[in-house]
Amino acid sequence: MENFSMKCLNVSFNYYVQDMTNTSWEGPAAGGGRQWVYQTCTEFGFYQSTDSPDQPFAGFPLDYQVKQCADFYNVSAEQLADAVAQTNEYYGGYDIRSSRIVFPNGSIDPWHALGITLDITPDLPAVFIKAHCANMYPARAEDPVQLVMARDHIFLLLQQWLKQ
Repeated sequence: MENFSMKCLNVSFNYYVQDMTNTSWEGPAAGGGRQWVYQTCTEFGFYQSTDSPDQPFAGFPLDYQVKQCADFYNVSAEQLADAVAQTNEYYGGYDIRSSRIVFPNGSIDPWHALGITLDITPDLPAVFIKAHCANMYPARAEDPVQLVMARDHIFLLLQQWLKQ
């Protein structure tokens, strides 16, 4: 008989609030979860919600995501909406007026639907990778060829731009 030593997870919202409001370096959400949720509440509001009738999932409507912002960081729905508008205004939203920016996106990443997945100009290229956040991690021998090629492409672009 196998002995599984995994503990059950407490998935109550109150327990989640407790974890996410723990600001110590040793806290359960200190590895990035707390920072990611804070950034969504104060900058861009990218949420995977279940409000659309055209999807099979249930349980995480937009109201749930907005409630997290209030419960974890005291950020109201109005402050969240203002922060998203300010971020879009500052960075240009989909009307980016800049140059020399690479937009890597993963096709398996749910946020790619809101990202730049096609080149805007030669100086604003998109790199679309069949992955989820894989381009954010150090290279490994097991990386798929497409990821290796994407990293090489980005590296060559950066070299070219730095020489100009």
